[in-house]
Amino acid sequence: MSKTMKKTILLALVVLVFISFAMYIRYASRTYLNHPGWGYLRSVIYISLFFMWGLSLHIRIVQTQVRHYLFLISMLMVLWLILRSIKFSIDSLYVSHWLWYFYYVPILFIPMLSVFVAQSLGKSEDFRLPKWTKLLYIPTIIMLLLVLTNDSHQLVFSFPNNILSDDEYRYGIGYLFVLSWELLCAAVSLVLMIKNCRIPHSKKFRFLPLVPFILSLIYVHAYAKKVYWVWVLAGDMTVSQCLIFASIFECCIQCGLIQSNMGYGELFEVTSLPIQITDNSLCTKHISVTMQRAFTQNELHYMQKDTIRLDEDTLLKRHKIRQGWVFWKEDISELNKINKELEITHDELRDIGDVLAAENAQRAKLLKLTEANRLYDIMESQTANQIAMLQELLIKLQHTDDREQAEHILSKVIILGTYIKRRNNLIFVGVQRGSISVQELRLCFNESVENLSLYGVDCSVHINGDRQLTVDQAAQVYDLFEAVVEAEFDSLHALLIFVDVGEQVEVNLCVSGAQSLCNLNAQFPGLEWEQDEDGLQYIIHKSEKLRGL
Repeated sequence: MSKTMKKTILLALVVLVFISFAMYIRYASRTYLNHPGWGYLRSVIYISLFFMWGLSLHIRIVQTQVRHYLFLISMLMVLWLILRSIKFSIDSLYVSHWLWYFYYVPILFIPMLSVFVAQSLGKSEDFRLPKWTKLLYIPTIIMLLLVLTNDSHQLVFSFPNNILSDDEYRYGIGYLFVLSWELLCAAVSLVLMIKNCRIPHSKKFRFLPLVPFILSLIYVHAYAKKVYWVWVLAGDMTVSQCLIFASIFECCIQCGLIQSNMGYGELFEVTSLPIQITDNSLCTKHISVTMQRAFTQNELHYMQKDTIRLDEDTLLKRHKIRQGWVFWKEDISELNKINKELEITHDELRDIGDVLAAENAQRAKLLKLTEANRLYDIMESQTANQIAMLQELLIKLQHTDDREQAEHILSKVIILGTYIKRRNNLIFVGVQRGSISVQELRLCFNESVENLSLYGVDCSVHINGDRQLTVDQAAQVYDLFEAVVEAEFDSLHALLIFVDVGEQVEVNLCVSGAQSLCNLNAQFPGLEWEQDEDGLQYIIHKSEKLRGL
């Protein structure tokens, strides 16, 4: 048997001794102990017992809500006993009459508060009753007011001889309401208690709280049958009911339905957690076996933080409780082990990250080179003819000794080089931006026109509009211009270019040259060609506008 159990049994025996002594005084005062002081002593015993029980509840109960309700019930029991003691110790009929009415303060409120306590059985420490339960105060207060105002209406108690006394009275219809409310609260409390006495996930019950209920039923039956020894030993209904209520709640505490801070001795014997509990002055009250050595008061006094490190693998923590402090050691060796593994993993990941970064950089470089090669291939394929012509002209330039012919060849080289440069630039801009602006196209024509003017061609260009062109549209316009120049290379005298960028891209060229340009429609589908009497050729080409901003 544990130390806590032994202490509980010993305390229960002491209480039974006092109760037995009080019962003996009641029996003896009816036979040979006629002095009124014995009755006062009996009242003092019961009042002291219930008062001490209330103080113990305030210390033991963990749930704040239940602790308040139980302490209030114990104080109502003390009030009931005080009212009863005063009533039977005075001779004033008027005061005795009102004290009798005030019996119903504890008589009504104890069952109601019992419902609150029964509803909280088995709940967590932070459990709070639903707000609707506060509505129980309303009928309870109404019933109490009905009793306290009985002299004006006599619905609860009626007095046949018109003498306001509890010696001769009859029960009225109001008493049925009062009694019904008491029985209803008691029944609800009983049902909730039986429900909460069931052990979760099983069909077993905690029978200890039901023992006082059974004894109370036996007592009520014996009291109603006027069994002699019950009337002699437990004829005081007030004391009997208070003892029954107190024993029910105490049984709930002992079997764990009402959480209490008892059983530290057994807990500290079996727990694997090194723990130490002190009072507010840091004097040790409880210590677990695994704590090995209790920290002294001075050592705990210098602890300024809630967590300090004792060594590499141990932390000392503390937490404030209601009447002191709890200290415990926490083993963090596993946590340190995990941290070391995480550090190793971090280093490995960092190395892997460096490798991946290098691989990504190499891949990005490769992609960049691949894209560059792709662009170079596009440029080469789209300017292949001009590059071939340029190579031929350069070969001719190397083999000619005629200055005038060299200048003529060099002019052609410049015109072709300008086209190749500007055409490739359109490809670059189109890849980067996704479209070609009219201004970019205008720069291409301006440079080509400037070189044609140096070549001796009377040339002019006009471009209207400020929208965006697709790469294909801009290339087609510039390629048409270049095709005309290359076709009339040796006979071109004048060239007028007009480009209108609107809903459609329309190109108009007026060419003065010896070569016929009618064959260009094979290269540029939809091209319109005309020639007038003076030999001027007119070219019109339209393409749909695919993009505009």
